[in-house]
Amino acid sequence: MSQVKTASGTTQNGSASALFVTLTAPSIGSIHVRREKNGKIQPCHARRDAETCPHGRTMSCTDRHGTEDLRLGEPLCPDCYDGSVLLNAISPELWRRFTLALRRRFARLNGLTVKTLSEQVTIAFAKVAEYQRRGVVHFHAVIRLHGPDGPASRRYARQRSPSSTGTC
Repeated sequence: MSQVKTASGTTQNGSASALFVTLTAPSIGSIHVRREKNGKIQPCHARRDAETCPHGRTMSCTDRHGTEDLRLGEPLCPDCYDGSVLLNAISPELWRRFTLALRRRFARLNGLTVKTLSEQVTIAFAKVAEYQRRGVVHFHAVIRLHGPDGPASRRYARQRSPSSTGTC
């Protein structure tokens, strides 16, 4: 999953309370789509100077697809699109690696080890996996930071004081 789109929620004091991210796979190729502009159906992928894929197919479609057209979401070249099956199969592992990398990066940015970070902050996730129109899985996730005790923690800790009771 290579593309990340974010939007953050804010609290009354202006601090970020959560991030909403969408993790999508890179483009594997063009698919048949239905486009409308001002109520008029547009050509699918009309290209005057359309390239030819490695399999000899012209990467253009001038059809104006109806809503029930069975080609919608199908690749213009099925042979170029084989990678989507692999991406769907490994998407759980890609999510796992994303969460590990996020924790490592957050720890490094704050001058901490991952273990020390986990003692001070919990990075919580809520995610939904869904298929895009092109048939490839993508994730929508809400990412929040909590103190070490989860959402019940009163504040985030940068450093633990000797008088700390275990809650931040």
